[in-house]
Amino acid sequence: MMPRSAFVRSLLLLAGPKRLWVIASLLVTLTTSPGAAQSSDSQYLDWNLPRWSYSALRSAGLGRQFQAFYGLNPYYQRGDFDGDGEIDVAIQIIDVRSHKRGIAIVHAGDSSVHIVGAGHRLGNGGDDFSWLGVWRVDSPAKRGHGPVRETLYVEKPESASGWIVWNGREYTWVQGSD
Repeated sequence: MMPRSAFVRSLLLLAGPKRLWVIASLLVTLTTSPGAAQSSDSQYLDWNLPRWSYSALRSAGLGRQFQAFYGLNPYYQRGDFDGDGEIDVAIQIIDVRSHKRGIAIVHAGDSSVHIVGAGHRLGNGGDDFSWLGVWRVDSPAKRGHGPVRETLYVEKPESASGWIVWNGREYTWVQGSD
């Protein structure tokens, strides 16, 4: 077997630098095509998300209307966002048409998917969460006699913040700092 450096030298001699550049560009294009990315994206989510949440996300449009967004870690969070005692999942997404970022929240109890941002307006958070630089699950303060729900804290560093809170019917925005 020929060592890698010898292989590259022989390609340069046979093809010339310009042709080698074309070949390399073609290889990069083929290995990063949208179909290849979508396939590996689906496989990555399937391996990392709870199976019930991945199935619900696919039914709600994952792969067609929106894709997972991996530009901010962690790319998903877990918590009891609706207060039913079951662990729900929140995943960062990006709308495939508008390229607006948001969060898809999947309730474990009924597999419902709720999208905030990504073209769906949520109070002062707006309909595009591209400003999102920090997010985490906050443990709730006991409020009255209702169910105890965890919340999603979201922040634009050194600017503004808020909480995404389930009110029993839908997600609402609670303003933090300005």
